[in-house]
Amino acid sequence: MIKCSRCGAELSDDTKFCSYCGNRINATTPPPAEEDSISFETSHKTSHPETTWSNGDKVDAPKSLADKIKDKASDKWHNLSTYGKITTVAISAFVLLCLVALLFGKTAAAIIAILQIVLTVAAVFMKKQVIKAPQKWLHIVALVLAVILLVPYMTLFGMDYGDAEKFAWSDILLADVIPEPKSHLGEILANSDEYLSLYVYKTSAEDYSKYVDACEEKGFTVEAEQSDLSYYAYNADGYKLSLYYDENDSKMSISVDAAEEYGALVWPDSEIASMLPVPKSTTGEITQDDEKGFAAYVSDTPIEEYNAYVAACADKGFTVEASESEKSYSAKNSDGYQLSVSYQGNGVMSISVDEPEYAVSLEIECVENLLFSKYDVDVYVDDSMQGTISHGTTETYNLNLTKGVYEIKFVSAEDDEVTGGVSIDIYQDESLKYKISCTSSQISVETIQGTVSQHGEDEAAMPQSASSYKYQNYVDVQTELSEAGFTNISFEILYDIELGWTEEGEVDSVSVDGNAEFEQGDIFKKDIAIVITYHMPEEDDPNKPVESETPNSTTEPTTEPTENLTVENCPDLAALLTLRDPGDPSVAAFASKYYGQVIEFDGCVMNMQHHGDFDTRWDVLLGAGDYDENSALGPNFRLTDVNFYDMNVSGGDSVYAGLNVHIVAEVGDYNSNSQLFELDIISMDIKN
Repeated sequence: MIKCSRCGAELSDDTKFCSYCGNRINATTPPPAEEDSISFETSHKTSHPETTWSNGDKVDAPKSLADKIKDKASDKWHNLSTYGKITTVAISAFVLLCLVALLFGKTAAAIIAILQIVLTVAAVFMKKQVIKAPQKWLHIVALVLAVILLVPYMTLFGMDYGDAEKFAWSDILLADVIPEPKSHLGEILANSDEYLSLYVYKTSAEDYSKYVDACEEKGFTVEAEQSDLSYYAYNADGYKLSLYYDENDSKMSISVDAAEEYGALVWPDSEIASMLPVPKSTTGEITQDDEKGFAAYVSDTPIEEYNAYVAACADKGFTVEASESEKSYSAKNSDGYQLSVSYQGNGVMSISVDEPEYAVSLEIECVENLLFSKYDVDVYVDDSMQGTISHGTTETYNLNLTKGVYEIKFVSAEDDEVTGGVSIDIYQDESLKYKISCTSSQISVETIQGTVSQHGEDEAAMPQSASSYKYQNYVDVQTELSEAGFTNISFEILYDIELGWTEEGEVDSVSVDGNAEFEQGDIFKKDIAIVITYHMPEEDDPNKPVESETPNSTTEPTTEPTENLTVENCPDLAALLTLRDPGDPSVAAFASKYYGQVIEFDGCVMNMQHHGDFDTRWDVLLGAGDYDENSALGPNFRLTDVNFYDMNVSGGDSVYAGLNVHIVAEVGDYNSNSQLFELDIISMDIKN
């Protein structure tokens, strides 16, 4: 044994380099100094102790066993050739594949992985000539073969036959209808003389292709449809065959449907069936015919007759939101009935009509309690839960419902014995609003806006109850009733406002044919007499007595009334009404010349705005000639601070922008800055 002259490590006699510090060892190297001439100092600057010689040189302390193994492995890897590195990685990978196969219980895959390891090791031995090979390139063949075996290895992992088992073809009840497959490993899903469905495993692509050919030889060629992985066809007896091939799992799916037996078809005269054309064929089956819908199968109908029937349905009005493909057609008619027609194959056509669905908005307000019964509420429509309303909140549910009566039910989320409810009759789109109040024993329901009862074309439903109209503005009430369809609306004015909280135009009552008691949704004839009674200031009463003149007053001499200025007798007025510039200087000249005189002309209501904060008093902008939203003639005539009665309207019950009217008014001031020409209205006649 010798010692390193640098670090003092003991080495064998034939060592050329120190394995600890790397110092070169020479045979002539003198022995190291005595140990008592060496002092050790531990460096705190590194993680390894350092040895300091008396001459001041520092070297690292001996390495650990782990570091030695790591260094030797690194040296070995770097010293390997490219071929050696490839085979090392391959053997490691194949070992890992073997472990994975064993872990998942794939015995066949594990055997393949072991074979790959054997081939790779053999390749290495042949390369190093440990195994004498007759040809030098055989080691490459062995390595390539090991890699190729990855294909069957991965295939074994892709196949999972689950509940597959061997089946006997003789057990198949429709075995005489279709050919027998090559493989009998599979899974039977259904097996009757009416329907067969099974999976056949271990079926190659070639096996599948040959099976399709065998099915064609069996007669499955009627209305055949084929793709790379599927085949559909009928035979002469009406059996329907469906094949599908899964190339990933080498699995074939087979299903067979027996032919349907149809009898004589008598087309019904029900409401929904009458919407449809009568098919040409008289064989088939009706599966539904009620108020909810109609459905039927019609046999002995070739594809040409199917296409003709679709065209006939379109002629019957089923053209709304139409969608058509080669073998199907769907559309709605103007009443919302949904039609679906499809060609099933083998001369069978299916027809169905579903009743319309209506959009129903359901807004529910839960009144908040201060202390007790602060529970949440579940909302049901019939037996279908729509959601839960948190106490004190408002929720809106948007539903699609068919025609019929439904029960809206409210149930306490804490106690299902505490309930409340209301019925709704749906036959059109509806916007419903309800207010619920929670108590310990029940949930009270108040209808804010309920469903409208079904009525005829000459009838209309009352939008609100009589009590709901009280205190509203009469103009708003008249507008709502007109929009609901009522045409005979008149007014009665109570000139009784002196002081107090009553506002101008506030409704006192609404009566229908003299009856001031009705409910929301009540049905009346559209031309029934409706009277809106509302309040106005006492001072506006035209019949209010005028104080008599004093005895000493002198009587003014009477004069003959002057004739109203019209376009026929006043050229200046005729010219004024044809102006296209409301700021033309002639407007100011006319106002000055004819101030206080009465003019009469045909015009239109251009615009209306509330006067100040009043709801029933207006500022009205008038134009000359008939109404045209794109242009205007004449000056900007304005009526300031007027109500319906002030304008002495005839020929209609309301005034709004766009009306053509005949105006009689007194000439007032003209403001050249605002270009507004004031008139003092005398009368307004609405032109038909």
